[in-house]
This record gives sequence, structure tokens and C-alpha cells, in this order.
Amino acid sequence: MNQRTLNRSRALVLTVGTGDLARPEESLLAPLRKSIAEGEWSRAVLLPSQVTEQFAAQLKAQVGGDWLEIRPLPAAGQEDDADACFAHFNRVIARLREGGVPATATVVDFTRGTKAMSAALVLAAIRHDLPTLRYITGERDGRGMVIAGTERIFETSPAIATAQKTLDLARSLTLRGNFAGALALLPVNDNAATGWPGELRRLALDLRPALDFHAAWDRLDYGSAANVRFGEEAPAADWQALWPATAMTEWVAGLATPVAAADHPAMAARLRLLALDLLANGERRIRDRHYEDAMLRAYRVLELIGQFRLFDRGLNSACLPADHPAVQQLSEKLAKKGSSAFGVRPDGRLTAAREHVARLLRQLDDPLAADLLSIDNDPTIPRISARNHSVLIHGFQAVGPGDDAPLRALYQKLEALLLRDAGDAAKTALMTARQADVSIRPGSAL
Repeated sequence: MNQRTLNRSRALVLTVGTGDLARPEESLLAPLRKSIAEGEWSRAVLLPSQVTEQFAAQLKAQVGGDWLEIRPLPAAGQEDDADACFAHFNRVIARLREGGVPATATVVDFTRGTKAMSAALVLAAIRHDLPTLRYITGERDGRGMVIAGTERIFETSPAIATAQKTLDLARSLTLRGNFAGALALLPVNDNAATGWPGELRRLALDLRPALDFHAAWDRLDYGSAANVRFGEEAPAADWQALWPATAMTEWVAGLATPVAAADHPAMAARLRLLALDLLANGERRIRDRHYEDAMLRAYRVLELIGQFRLFDRGLNSACLPADHPAVQQLSEKLAKKGSSAFGVRPDGRLTAAREHVARLLRQLDDPLAADLLSIDNDPTIPRISARNHSVLIHGFQAVGPGDDAPLRALYQKLEALLLRDAGDAAKTALMTARQADVSIRPGSAL
């Protein structure tokens, strides 16, 4: 009892069957006592059926002490009902944990009882992440029963099955774009992976960098994504289709590379990549029913198209020369109509918001200007300008539609504009940007 006093947080849970009814002491009680004696326990819980509760009571009387409890199945006949057994055993283990016995210090012995009882106890142990399962074996007689006196206790771990199931779930979350959820399932380092079996531990740790890459890319943190290092090949065949290809890492690296605003051609090139990436990112938001986020991205894509078209002409919408002929002409038109004017910087340079950029492009005879200005006139798609009234910007409620069809139509119009701008180059680049949705890659179908 002194040892049990010192080990207040260790528990053994055992199913109780009938054994050989002609020899209950040899076939049932002695093996159960042997299992209880193997280890130091603060509590032991016997799980009999209504039929075998009498044997559990005999064992308790033999062993003695309040530390041994009996928790029989609630109703007669439940020993053959795996679901009823699981429900009962699950509650017993839950109460142990609530009482301060950690999962890592709880062992179950599923040797005795019906097959339904044994299977249910194993499932309950796995449900609670118990690391150790125990069973008794030995030499068997002609009936297949273990011969008294030859019993040996074996312990096994469900860690391989549970770790593989965790990896399966992480893969499923990855396919659905929930990279943060997948990362939360996997150990962060060797110290946190102590419960994982060898090969699967290595696999889980090797997967994290690739998931970090995807998570950073998806949240538009191109710098962090570009700095992630991972193996060239997936560490397991079933992750191969989800592994970042060279084209993806190069794409993200390009987006992460800073460009001086004064370098107008370089800015135009970078903003084209950014617009394509945001379009693909917005499509994923639609997929996930994040409609408000998709609306904001749509606005930004449209705004970027105007900005890079201006950069093509040597103009920066955030730093316009007031004496530029097209800028002067548009300023005069705006003043004559009583429309809002360009913004003015402290240095006298001007700034242009999205619609003014489109008007300036029209002043410069840009072929896309008319579409940039008229996109809000299509009643079949959400109004881009509604973005300003979004709860995420200046408004007090969501402006995104309640389903994805109108947004998909809007995104198709934006895609058409990007393809008109850069043709096949945009089409090829968009194919790479869309690879951030791993579910569309060959071999990764759900």
C-alpha cells in the first residue's frame, strides 16, 4: 500500500470474463491477480458484466483495499453489445482522467470478457490516447485456453495506429486548405514527438516544413514561405501529390523579392504576379465560404490591374506628377464635374484611388480602362465598390453574397481581365498560383 500511496496517478483497468466455470480460480482469478501485481497502481478498476460481477467481487475480497473498484456493465446482456460496452468503458476512463489519472499513466488489460468487451475496451483506450494495452497469453490446451501457471503478460501500444490515423487526418485537412489545423496535429519537435513510433515520428517532423510553406503562402506571407526549407521529395508516397513543386517555391520566392517603387517596369511585373496570386487566393476563400474575404481580394485584384497598367506607362498611382499632361487633363475634368480630386501628398505629388486610376488609364487610351470602370455596372455580379462598406473595412455588416455563384462570376471577369492583359503568360502563371489549392493537384483527390 505504501507504493500505491507514492503512485497516486497510475491506474489499471481490466475486463472480467467467466474463464473456465469449472475452475474459476485457476482460469480467471489467478491471471487477474497476476496482472494487478504486475505494476504499481493507485487504482484498479474491474469491468465485469452482470454475469461476471460475482467473480469481480471475489477478486476484490482476495486483493483487498478501497483502491480496487468494480464498475459492471449497467444491464444484462450488454457484454455482447460492443456499442454499450464502449459507452460504459469510455465513461470509466473519462472519470479516471477527471479524477487526476493522466492518460499516460493508465493501462488497460483486455484479456478477459467477451470479444465485444475486449474490442470496446481497446477502442475506448484509443479514444483517450492511452499509450499501453495489456493482454495475457501462455501455453494453450486442446480447447485453446491458456494453461494455468503458464500465463505471460504482454504489453503493446496503439501508437502506430493512432499516429497513422493522425497523419491521415492531417492529410485530409491539408487537402482542404486547413494547413494550420494539420500543423496543430503534428509534433513540433523531437521532444513533443516522444509518443510517436520511430518511422512515423520522422515522417511527421519531415512534413512540418512543407505545411509551414503552404500555410505561409496561403496567408500571403511570402517572405516566411520563401525561407522555409524542406526535402526535395515527399517523405511518404501518399504525400507526394501534396509536396511543393519547384515552380511553386520559385513563384513564392518571386513574390517575396522586394522591388523599388521607382523601378516602374519591375513594379509592373511584380504586381502582375501579385494580382494572379490574390485571384487564386480569393478562389480558395470562395471554396471555404469565406465570402467577405473573397470580396476584399476581388477589390484588390481589380485595383492592382489598374496600378500595374499605370506602372507600364511610367506612373505610380501613389506618387503622380501633378504636371503630367494626362494627370492635368483628368484633374480639370474632375474639377469641372465637381467630382472628388486626386489626393495631394506633402511633397506636392498626387495620389489616385482605384476609380481615379481607371479614369487616368482611360485618359491614356488604355484598352482595359473601360472594363475597369464598368465592372460595377453588371447586375449579375457583386459590386466591387461595396467593399468599402464591408464590416472589415468601414461598414458594420458583411457585403459578400450568401453563396458562391455570384462571386465565382465576379472572379471569372477578373480572370478575363488578367488574361487580356498578359495572355498566355498570365494563364501559365495562374496555373502555378492555383497550385496552392493542393486538392486540385494530380493524385490528391479526396
